[in-house]
Amino acid sequence: MAPLYAHRFLPAGRGTYGHPVLSMRGWDTIYYGTDLADYINQEFQEPRPERDEEWQPHATVPFWRDYL
Repeated sequence: MAPLYAHRFLPAGRGTYGHPVLSMRGWDTIYYGTDLADYINQEFQEPRPERDEEWQPHATVPFWRDYL
């Protein structure tokens, strides 16, 4: 995991891209962006509405599905 800002992380890996940004604090792990561009918009520009039906993040690594 590569730290981005505060407790936001992006999975690290050579030649990988398109992973969701995760917010990890203690035992709590949630999606915070569908990818790096979405995260930057969410964190520093305009937060998405509470109930945005179009926002569909997904785990890009199979074992994450067990934790998210």
